[in-house]
Formats: sequence, structure tokens, C-alpha cells
Amino acid sequence: FRTQLHCLEESAELLKERSLKFYKGCHKYTEGLGEGYDGDITFANALETFGGGNNDPLGASFGGPIMSKFTIALREIGTYKEVLRSQVENLLNVKLLQVANVDLPDVKEARKRFDKATSVYDQAREKFLSLKKTSKKDTIAATEEELNNARGAYEQG
Repeated sequence: FRTQLHCLEESAELLKERSLKFYKGCHKYTEGLGEGYDGDITFANALETFGGGNNDPLGASFGGPIMSKFTIALREIGTYKEVLRSQVENLLNVKLLQVANVDLPDVKEARKRFDKATSVYDQAREKFLSLKKTSKKDTIAATEEELNNARGAYEQG
């Protein structure tokens, strides 16, 4: 059982490292998506200003209505990037931090509780086994109850 617990603890530590690396990658990706969104919107605004709209004869002479379609497409692409950024942020980044900073450290805490319960149980067992046959019945009963309580804590931990 101790071997399995140690293996679980090592796996949790490895998973924590991987989660944090993945989080950093996701964070950089979301930053890039945010910058991409800003770039798309800025370019769409510049294109729209240059094209002059549908009622501008000068803009119409060099393709303003066609540029208008590009601005619509660029704004839609920017919106999709922003939605993707939001989803990655909310569905991945937040959950990865939860796993790395809350869930996985709980494994170490469980190990500490188990080690403490094991120590208490071992001490109670040694105390019980060291009793002599001539010990008082109430001493034996108290030590046996202590052993049972320690065993219960050990089995729960």
C-alpha cells in the first residue's frame, strides 16, 4: 500500500508540473489571440476608413464596396478569436490552475494525514502489545480502546 501511495504522490507531482507548463502555454496562446483580435479590428477599421463606405464615390472607384466585405469578414474573424480566447481562458486556464494549486496539493496533504495516522496507530499498537498479562483490566481496556481509535483513524486516512 505504501508503494502505491508513493507512486500516486509521484504521479501527482508530475501531473502538477505538466499542468503548470500547459497553463503557461495556454496563457501565451490567449495573449496571442487577444493581440490577434486587436490587430484584426484595427486593420478592419483602417480598411473601412480607407474604403470610405458604400456612398463615397471616391472610395467606390477603387473598390470600397469590396473592401467593406473584407471589413465585415475581419470583424467576424476577430470575434471568433475573442470567443476562442475566452473559452480557453475559462475552460482551460482556470481549471488547470485549480488542478495544479488545489487538487494536487491535496494528495500531499492526504499523505501527511496517512503518515500521522500510521504513526499514532503504530504507537498505540506498541503500547498495547507491551502490556503485561498482570496489567489492570481498566488499563488494558483503555489501551485497547486507544488502539481501536487509532486503527479507525488509520483506516479512514
